[in-house]
Amino acid sequence: MTHSMTIEVPETAYQSLAEKALKKGQKVEEMATEMLLTVIDGAATGDEFEQLADELADYFEKSLPLDAKPLSDYAMSREGIYEDHL
Repeated sequence: MTHSMTIEVPETAYQSLAEKALKKGQKVEEMATEMLLTVIDGAATGDEFEQLADELADYFEKSLPLDAKPLSDYAMSREGIYEDHL
């Protein structure tokens, strides 16, 4: 038994997925289903997980404003994270 569902994704995510599907000779829907099943089944190997994590990081990076600056080492430290809770 299969089910259909409609999801909305940002244009940049769709374009990235469409490019990958084209390279593999697949439809975008097939590629998305394959990725979803990998995540749901927890069947991702180390390499597959790394690839998905890289894709997520790339998507996130593309979504940032052009003038975004990385957080400082202090901001990422335990002291920086909890300084308002002392």
